[in-house]
Amino acid sequence: MTTAAEKVMNDYVKAMTSLCIVGKFGDYFLHNPEMIFERRSILRGLLRFWNIENAEDLKQNIEWTIAEGARKEFAELYSRLSSVSEAERASIGQNTDDPTRKHRLSVVTQYLWRMPTFGIAAHDYSMAVYRACAGRKLGYLTEPEKWAYIEKVIPMVKGGFSSWKDYLFSFHVGAVFTSHLLNGDYVSENSVLLTKLLFSRNDSFRRATLG
Repeated sequence: MTTAAEKVMNDYVKAMTSLCIVGKFGDYFLHNPEMIFERRSILRGLLRFWNIENAEDLKQNIEWTIAEGARKEFAELYSRLSSVSEAERASIGQNTDDPTRKHRLSVVTQYLWRMPTFGIAAHDYSMAVYRACAGRKLGYLTEPEKWAYIEKVIPMVKGGFSSWKDYLFSFHVGAVFTSHLLNGDYVSENSVLLTKLLFSRNDSFRRATLG
């Protein structure tokens, strides 16, 4: 990859990975994306949280996330729930004992008919790029391996989303879907923060164009 091409790609990388730290420290990293990959101990802890202990685990995780990810399950649940009545949707959720599945059914129900065409794909795309960059920082990936993954993802992002606003919404619904630690109102509760992000000093969103 040429230096010029890498610079263009880096704008997408910065924009996409700045979303990946959610919770009470999210605002800091949204506005200081250069700090996301500074602390190896934090990166190692996050990978362990995702059950990634070594290079092989990481590669399998990234490849699955790019090829399928959580968006496949979201789309399957979305298709099922959107084809039945409100009463049937409630019954499906009530008859599920698995707390993870109950949570995910609830999230899909909450966002029926409100999602971009590609559902929660933005969450998969950002997390794949984030993990590739984190893996490079920790020595799990070589520089060419990191960029090979990124070069797979960026065209998927550009082909699937026409605006960063849609991308942000998709990402954050995906974050709620994949984590029971975030409640279903996370997106609406953080709408001001998400709007601020598009006008923050993190100008990667302006340089990396979509649509």
